[in-house]
Order: sequence, then structure tokens, then C-alpha cells
Amino acid sequence: MPSILRRSRRRELILTRSFKNAIQEKVHPPQRSPESIYCSSPVVDRTNFPSSPSPSTVKSPDFARPSLTLSLYRSPISNLQHHPIHALPPELLIRVFELGSFDDALFLITISHVCHPWRMLAIHTHTLWRRLSFDSHGLRLWKERIARARGCSLDITITPPQHRFPDIDVLALQLHLIVPHISRARSFELRFSSYSPFLWNTALGPICHQEQRDDNNMGAHTFAPFVHALQLEKLTLCFPENDDSKEFTLFAGVAPRLRYVTLDGIRLTWLPGLYGRLTHLDYTHHGFTTGSIAVDEVLGMIRISCALRELRICFRRRMLHGEVLYLSHDGVPAGQIHLLQLERLVLAVDKSHIDIPPELTSLLSRLSVPNLRELHLVDLRCQPANRRWRKSAPFPGLRAALSLLEVTIPSSIKVLAMAGRWADHCSIPSLMKHFRELRNLEVDGVEKDLIHMYCLSGDLPLHDGAWI
Repeated sequence: MPSILRRSRRRELILTRSFKNAIQEKVHPPQRSPESIYCSSPVVDRTNFPSSPSPSTVKSPDFARPSLTLSLYRSPISNLQHHPIHALPPELLIRVFELGSFDDALFLITISHVCHPWRMLAIHTHTLWRRLSFDSHGLRLWKERIARARGCSLDITITPPQHRFPDIDVLALQLHLIVPHISRARSFELRFSSYSPFLWNTALGPICHQEQRDDNNMGAHTFAPFVHALQLEKLTLCFPENDDSKEFTLFAGVAPRLRYVTLDGIRLTWLPGLYGRLTHLDYTHHGFTTGSIAVDEVLGMIRISCALRELRICFRRRMLHGEVLYLSHDGVPAGQIHLLQLERLVLAVDKSHIDIPPELTSLLSRLSVPNLRELHLVDLRCQPANRRWRKSAPFPGLRAALSLLEVTIPSSIKVLAMAGRWADHCSIPSLMKHFRELRNLEVDGVEKDLIHMYCLSGDLPLHDGAWI
């Protein structure tokens, strides 16, 4: 019995015009102009392509589907009017969008709603969406930015508004969103200006998980957690009002690309796997330890990060109600700690200090920096950038500290900067005699005028037949 699904008669083959045009395009592809070849891109934009092409468009053998760059400024719709700004190169517009996004988190959302070309350019440039600045906007915005960033690395910043207490619940939600993507983080920054208890526990707890071991019948196996910062290059943790004295071990001890670290008011477990490859360290001591204990703690950190090229040290005192337990991990060997690659050293004094901290001079006497090129003496109470600052009297123990500098700092430095209470005009001639290769002297931001004044007075020595 014949099947009811079988056709009663066969359909005749008819060579239609659309089939003929398709075969011709395969055998003889249309010749494109050099301009269209230059603008071609593997990404195709179908938004400007008409849904029902006109007969004239179908008959034209030179018609080709536009690329992304071509569709931005040369739409296939002939009667579409374009603004002259679309004649700018896409690379220039992308740079403008990137600079604007630094000041306003909603800038990319705004420009993506200006016109279709800008929206296509912003959405298809994934690097524009890599910056996540968690301040006052909702989490839905940042989820969309992470999705648009695709596989790009992320720059994460959490800075609550000033003069407002940080919301612990909001901070926990932000970390809950960030932690699954922490392995993609290129930079990670946490800054808190207002005090709130248990703030570091909430902020750093989710990224401090240790590795887990599973002991089964098959043997021990180590599972790498998702908190490893495999792409992290820059880390900033600042909370001057912190009162939590315990140590934190970040990223399960794995951050192979970490090079720049800024710390203020926090204690971290200084592991070689995290900080052994640092080149720049800006460290403000947390203040939970003082005296020789604080010096040994900082020396232990510097001994691990022996590849530093720039080091900034500041010791801060803190009023403590009780004794803080400190357990030294590795004994610091007696003698000097050698930093053979260090080129720039910054010694800063906090606003609350009346004199130079003894920890700073003790630390300086233990360092060996044979290749140092720049020495900066910074006073945080007197900043030349602030027009309201007043010149203060030098530190009472400045002469002894400068004498120590002449012993520990090599005479081959090129730049010497003194600011605030570090500046003592009477000591400058002796410093110039010791640092014979000095090329740049700054005192409270003044360079040439001050040096010229000493040259005219004849107090500075000759170097290679010319005044320094």
C-alpha cells in the first residue's frame, strides 16, 4: 500500500533567479573597492542592514554586507545623514570614551545612548567596561559591565563616599559579586576613610580562603580555590582608622603577577608567593607594633621583597588600649638588608609626629642601597601642593638624621628632595659636599632658584670644572 506521505508526482526543477545569483556570487565574487577592503572586519553589524532589500539592491552585483567599521560611518542606507564627528577614527573615539569613564561611572552608559555608531563602538570595545568602581551605584549596573567586558581583565575599586559610615551589608554584597571574578582582576583597590568595626573582616574575608585538601582512599589531592589572583598586578588597601590587629593571608597565597602594593593600616602575612616579585611598595605601618618589633616586622617584609625598585616607608603611632600579640614568622638576620635594585627611596613622617620616629632611623641604618638614585624626605603635615600650609620649624633631631643619611645613603644619588620639617637650609651645603653627583635638589618644591642662590654664594663645590 503506498504511503500517504509520498508525493503523487515529482516537482520539476526550475532554475530561479535567486539560485542563479547565489551560484554567480560563489563562482565569481564581486570586486570590492580598496576602501571597503581596508574597512573590512570579521565582526558584522546587522542592525543597519535593511530587513527587506529593495530590488535595485538585489540586482546590483557589487552589493556586500557591511563590516562593523563600515557600518559605523558608511551605512548602506544611502539617504541616511551622518554627523561630521563620525569622520574621526574609531581609535580616537575609544580613547576619549576611556578617559571620560575615569571620572563618571555612568559615562559609558550615556555615550552609548547618543547614537547608533557610538553605541556599536562602545559595546564592541570590551576594554572600556573593565573598570568597576563600586561607590554609590547599584549592583545591576556592575553585573552588566562585567558581562560586556567579556574576557578582559578587570580593574576593581571599592571606595565608599567620604564622611559616611561604610555599609557592611552593601560591602558584603559587592564582595559576593566580585569574588567569582577575582582571578580576572588586574588591579584591586579598597579605600575606607570612615571608621566602622569589623570592616576588614567583611572586605577581605571572602578572598582569604585557604587551599582545601581532600584525603580519600585515592590519596591527598589539593583543590585550587577560585580566589587565586592570577592576573593581579596592583593591590591597594587603605584604612587608616583600622583597629583590627590580626593578619590576613590574601588570595590563598597565589598572585604571580603582583608588582605594585600600597598598604595603610593593615597587617598582612608576607608570603614569597604573593610579594616576592614586588617592584614598588608604598607601606604605612599599621601602628600596632612599635620600637624594635616594628623594625623587625618591616625588615622581614623587605627581605622577602628584595627586588624592589621603589620603596616608601612611613611609621604611624596608634593609641592602643591593650597589648597586641605579635608572633614573628622568620628571624631577621643581624646586619644589613641588601636592596640591590632599589632606585627610589621615600621616607615620610606622619602628621602626628613631633620628631623623626626612631623606627625610621633604625630601619635606615639596617638598609644597604648601593644603586639608589633618588631620595625623598616627605613631611605629611606640610604639603607644598596645599596653599594653606605654613612653614614649620625643622625637626629637633634633624641634624642627627641627616648625619645618618650621609653614612647610609651612597654619594652617587642624583635627586634629593626635602619638604616641610625636613628642610634645613643650614645643612644643605654639607649635603651637597657629600652627594657630589647630585643633579637635582628640591626644597619645598623649589629647584633651580635655590641651587642658583647657593652657586652665587660660592658655598657649593666644583664638579668637573663647573658649579653644581
